[in-house]
Amino acid sequence: MSAGKKFRKALSEETPLQIVGTINAYQALQATKVGYKAIYLSGGGIANASYGLPD
Repeated sequence: MSAGKKFRKALSEETPLQIVGTINAYQALQATKVGYKAIYLSGGGIANASYGLPD
């Protein structure tokens, strides 16, 4: 199933769809383990968390 189809399915099954913001892959994995169906991974968050630099 494509990413778009998965997203549309999640939108139709859960209203409103809760999307959690994460700053690295580890946090994204933890969010999926506790049941989140959608994750926002910020490029700026990764840069800040990894290097202390703005995006």
